[in-house]
Amino acid sequence: MDTANDFRIRLAEKGLSELERIIQAVKVQRRKEILKEIRNMQSEMHIVKYSYLSPDELLELENFKNVVSKAKELREILKNAEKDFNWKLADYWLEYLAYLPKLMQRGEISKPYEAIRFFSGEIVNRKSVGKLWLCSVDCGFRMDIITNSDEFKPNTFAVIAYLPPREFNGIISEGMFVPASLQKKGELEIDEIRSIADKLGEVESILIELLS
Repeated sequence: MDTANDFRIRLAEKGLSELERIIQAVKVQRRKEILKEIRNMQSEMHIVKYSYLSPDELLELENFKNVVSKAKELREILKNAEKDFNWKLADYWLEYLAYLPKLMQRGEISKPYEAIRFFSGEIVNRKSVGKLWLCSVDCGFRMDIITNSDEFKPNTFAVIAYLPPREFNGIISEGMFVPASLQKKGELEIDEIRSIADKLGEVESILIELLS
């Protein structure tokens, strides 16, 4: 596999770069220690990036496993931090790194959107936030999504691209709605993601910009 250009590896690399920046603003103890660990993870990920191993072989690579285990450890440490937007963003990227084994189990991929997670759920509540809507979605767990579209209404199902969180007027959006609907609650499998590929153009554009 061309690991140097695999979108999961590239997003992991981007996430580590973002973490190095974000941790400076997160209100947490042991910041210097955390930054040292992140820089060590960057070195490990560099080896992963140029390993050119298959997805199955990557799962057994010690450097890959080190990144995943350290991400899980740092998530636990950050649970004691102040829960502001910077914390939420740091937690997103650490969760992404910790989830890499599951993403690798998708096998070889060819599209940026195949490198992230998607969830489906029922919109249970919606309220106006200025010219936007704040929707609470039951995916088996709660996700809060901000949208400018009026089409996402309570008691309907929606699909969410699990992108890095964004903040609107002090309110955090945990992903982005895509114009697709599946009658289920929970995470989408790779085949389900590919079945709505024609609806994921905006998600793909966002990811390409993120990686540029």
